Amino acid sequence: MMQLLRYEEFLGRVDELGFMAFSNILEGLPSLSSETPEQIWHTGDPETDPWRWKDRAAEEKRMAFGCILGGNKGFVSSRMYPLFHAACHPRQSMEERRYDGLVSQTVWELWKLFEDRKVLDTGEIRRLMGVNKKKGAGRVDTAISELQQYYYITVAGSRQKTDKSGMPYGWHVNVYNKVEDWVPESWLVGCHSIKSEDAVEEILDAGTAAFNGIDRARLAKVLGLPEI
Repeated sequence: MMQLLRYEEFLGRVDELGFMAFSNILEGLPSLSSETPEQIWHTGDPETDPWRWKDRAAEEKRMAFGCILGGNKGFVSSRMYPLFHAACHPRQSMEERRYDGLVSQTVWELWKLFEDRKVLDTGEIRRLMGVNKKKGAGRVDTAISELQQYYYITVAGSRQKTDKSGMPYGWHVNVYNKVEDWVPESWLVGCHSIKSEDAVEEILDAGTAAFNGIDRARLAKVLGLPEI
């Protein structure tokens, strides 16, 4: 099994595959956790710590990261991003989807936050939504994942948590931005002319070709795509 030890090796691997899971979500689907030694995690070194690679890649816009593989955490390369966007992002506007009853009130309220602000972390979102770990956080976290899954928002990097006096503590936390504000313009060239069913077929074709022996139907399911 391949062992990724440095940031540039990781970038090259995702570019080669087109997309990669963060953790093991499907047998045969490469993941960052399965292709890196356990002992190099959580050192804080952005060159050699896979926990930091995900944030750095998003900050540098080298690839997309978030709950973007059927709601599972993973990475999508710039060349595959137009296909995933075409396959997963609804053609209706959020307002139209709300009118049709396709989004929950929590998702709608969360989306409105991002229309008013550029970048938010999980703590800020919970505070603005009036929830905490003991009450309401679960449904808000689910809404954050849903907006990522459908390519409305994306991880834009991370920031250090700070206490009430402004002192840093703990691990970095993800920050999120609207896809339309974060994504490089070149990544979406032509994506709006791609039919969603054609994008799904190309993703599954690429996946079954790159991931030898992987089952097409199971891959479609884990990626949240209809099997073609």
